[in-house]
Amino acid sequence: MKRFICLTFSLIFVLLLCLPVYADLPYNNTIYRFNDYAGYVSEEDANILNNKIDENIDALKMDFPICILDTYDYDEEPSEYADWFYQNNNFGYGETKDGVLLLLDIENSRYNIYYFGNAENIFTDDKSYAVIKYFENLVKDSTLSNYDVFDRYLDKVFGITNGTDDGALGNRNGMPYWYPENVESFENYHAENPPRVVDNAGILTDEQKTELEEQVNRIVDTYDFSYVIFIDDELYGLSKDVYAADFIYFGGYGTGDDYSAVCFFLCLKEGDRGWRTVSTNSYEDIFTSDITYTIDEIVDSDMRNGNYFEALKKQADYIEESLSKGHFESIREMKKRKIIDLSEWQFYFSIIFAFIVTAIVIASMRGKMKLNFAVEANEYLVKDSFNLKNKSVDFLYSKITRTKKEKRSSSGGSSYSSGSSSSGGSYSSGGRDF
Repeated sequence: MKRFICLTFSLIFVLLLCLPVYADLPYNNTIYRFNDYAGYVSEEDANILNNKIDENIDALKMDFPICILDTYDYDEEPSEYADWFYQNNNFGYGETKDGVLLLLDIENSRYNIYYFGNAENIFTDDKSYAVIKYFENLVKDSTLSNYDVFDRYLDKVFGITNGTDDGALGNRNGMPYWYPENVESFENYHAENPPRVVDNAGILTDEQKTELEEQVNRIVDTYDFSYVIFIDDELYGLSKDVYAADFIYFGGYGTGDDYSAVCFFLCLKEGDRGWRTVSTNSYEDIFTSDITYTIDEIVDSDMRNGNYFEALKKQADYIEESLSKGHFESIREMKKRKIIDLSEWQFYFSIIFAFIVTAIVIASMRGKMKLNFAVEANEYLVKDSFNLKNKSVDFLYSKITRTKKEKRSSSGGSSYSSGSSSSGGSYSSGGRDF
């Protein structure tokens, strides 16, 4: 009997010890929150990110799990999978299971952010849109490591949760990630080894991007020529010209004391597609209307057919060949050169060869001809075979109407303009919309 009583009190004591643990801990602290099933970051970085989430749950009263899949091959919708993953792993803070879940599908380049419990009240439509766009910009930024992408994402959602971040895109008043927080106080600078092919629209394969990067970096290093290819599917309310000029200045691409550079910008914004060759300061003297029109002619067909890589490659080839020759040749000069491209010896050789061949042909034809000569011209006529009776002439139409033939525009749809970037720096821009 005594043994039974002791055992009962021992059991009650153990239960009492356990009760405060469950009462004081409003979330599951035994689970791993940075779930990287694709090996997207190193194991060491994954542990750092997981610890960062754990350290902020209590302070922010919010859970922030992340799920990275190498591919999504489930029958249910991603939102249904997100709900299952969140509930099945017992994520969430407090009774309402407050939390923010990032779900990333690497193979299909899909990602979304889901909100649970009180997170739905904190992350309003505007703020949730800002977060997903911010993460999208991080993923597109080729200068960031995979670890940096998630580290900055967490800082963003932490800031919105505790109220230190108002939810603007990158704290830049809704502008892209490379935009300065304060344009008025911006000062030009020279960036150290900035990316030379920036594909924010994700249209290039890894192989294509690598090939372009190698070529553009070769041009930059060989000719000390500041040049960048920029692709985006957003304009943030700016024109293509100003947006590309801002990218040059704010990205630190300008070279020399006047921060000169050239950017070939491809805009794939729905309903506002086009391309621009934008140059700044001294480079404006190089990329005149004739030269930008030449680039337009070179890339036009491929652009309109959706062969974007081929178009980008052709304009890069044109720039590299021009720099190697020390002269940017216009399309008019190219056509003129093709007409007179034969050297003198080729020209004269052609004439002599043609003369020899013609002489041989004539000699051969004359050898085969048999001619009978008449003494008088009248002998060629058949007597009384021709009799001209009516010597008058009738015209079918007496009124002639002439219509002036319109000349085709030499611009071919190209535009060319000059202006100032958001920072006040000058630029010139030429290109077409399609």
